[in-house]
Amino acid sequence: MADGFPTQSQIELCSPRGNDFPGTSTETLLTRDALELARVGKKEVMKRRFRLASTVGFASSLMITWEAMMMSVINDSSGGPPGLIYGYIGVWIAFLSIFVSMGELASMIPSAGGQYHWTSILAPASSKRFLSHITGSITIIAWETVAVGNYVISASVLQGTVELGRPQYDPKGWHVTFITWGILLVSLLVVTYLGVVLPAIEIFILVIHIFGFFAVLFSLIALGPQSDAQSVFSMLVDLGNWHDITLSSFVGLQGTAVAFVGMDGAIHMAEEVENSSIVVPQSMLLAIVINGALGFAMLITILLKSGDIQALLDSDTKYPFMFVLENSTQSKTAAIILSSMLAILTACAGLSTLASGSRMLWSFSREKGVPGWNWIRQVHPRTTLPNHSIFIIVIATALISLINVGSNYILNITLSLIMQAFFASYMIPLSLLLYRRMQGHIADPKEANADSPDKPYIWGPFRVKGWLGIANNIFSIVCLVIMFLFGCWPLQNHPSPREVNYSIALTGGATVLAVVYYLGWARRVYRGPVVEVRVYASSR
Repeated sequence: MADGFPTQSQIELCSPRGNDFPGTSTETLLTRDALELARVGKKEVMKRRFRLASTVGFASSLMITWEAMMMSVINDSSGGPPGLIYGYIGVWIAFLSIFVSMGELASMIPSAGGQYHWTSILAPASSKRFLSHITGSITIIAWETVAVGNYVISASVLQGTVELGRPQYDPKGWHVTFITWGILLVSLLVVTYLGVVLPAIEIFILVIHIFGFFAVLFSLIALGPQSDAQSVFSMLVDLGNWHDITLSSFVGLQGTAVAFVGMDGAIHMAEEVENSSIVVPQSMLLAIVINGALGFAMLITILLKSGDIQALLDSDTKYPFMFVLENSTQSKTAAIILSSMLAILTACAGLSTLASGSRMLWSFSREKGVPGWNWIRQVHPRTTLPNHSIFIIVIATALISLINVGSNYILNITLSLIMQAFFASYMIPLSLLLYRRMQGHIADPKEANADSPDKPYIWGPFRVKGWLGIANNIFSIVCLVIMFLFGCWPLQNHPSPREVNYSIALTGGATVLAVVYYLGWARRVYRGPVVEVRVYASSR
């Protein structure tokens, strides 16, 4: 993790064997990536296929910010258009700060485990096992629920295009489930049989992501009805009846925040990224800048070119964005084509979610953190892909999507914990990072002394130095706390049972189950990240 490491250095390793790690063996590492991974106790088993462009594509396809804004901006408009605009800018800045801090951790500890691995290394010795396991459990839950969300939304939008083209069609919940399974099967084939060329696929998805944006944007600008700009920037609407426009706007941030979560997927691909300690942080920042700009442009365009905004706000249409597209283009066929493209890009986000979520599960299983860890952690010898963990994520997604057969309302309740689970998994390691940097426990790589007890940690090549780094770290945690709290609020004041936000109950329940599982079983086998190798000598 030190700057200036020569890529052809020879590093001798001590490879522990057995449960108590007796014995040694030596190997030679010829790359910086292998050394950085060995320094955090892990042996390189994945082939590094991803580079900067493909990793940016991967992170961008996970976020699908402009697509999410297109599909949700009309539904999540508490505070009215001004609340949406200024709220979007605030959320964009907040996530930029969050992922700068997470990029620092990814550069220090470039492991596929991400949050739980960081927590284990940075936490006090007395609590590191417990905090690490809970963080890992919450992260897996977050990735599983976001995978279900992406695939179900994609299937639901495709169903909506059928309904748009054939008004006599009677949509059913089980139709969405079967469409979800079809998309999921295609994704499974891509991430397994075509997994070796996934980086090229991600670059292609990035191109479609950007060209699709311009296709929708130009269609709206050229053909859409012009809204009154003054009303767009001044029409404050308290849709949630909170009797305070600022509070209403904060509550309405939920839809915007969803459009930015999940970029840590690039972190979980770290052991397949070349020069990961630099490329992963850079790719996350490039992706959030690109996606943030595209999302903001789409938000402004929708508000200015959607015609009567109040009519849209009052509409009970399930897919308002389809109405906007049809109204703008004056063509049902064009609306169907553009809506189908949005569904495909959402399915591509599901593909990336499946890849990153499976790496997270695979990484946690090699620490004996989940039942069946010995089977789940296996990697295919030819492709070096974690096929078993991929199958687990696919099966779990297919089973959870069955809820939609009985009730779409129950499924939405289940998916409501996505944001809270992600935010919790971010807050724990970022708080520990702040604690360590405030205590001066992290050394500059140029001045690091491996035997120094006062500074046992070493910064990676990507970091924000001095007081600015501390300020950014504090700001990122404050933003997470604010978004976590308002993510628990219902969109309506005095909500009916169907309007209640159950996310805090589900997040709390999932956390309680994780604690019970740890205390009942995992604490007997889980010791934190297993030390597979130790660097004990180096020669040029």
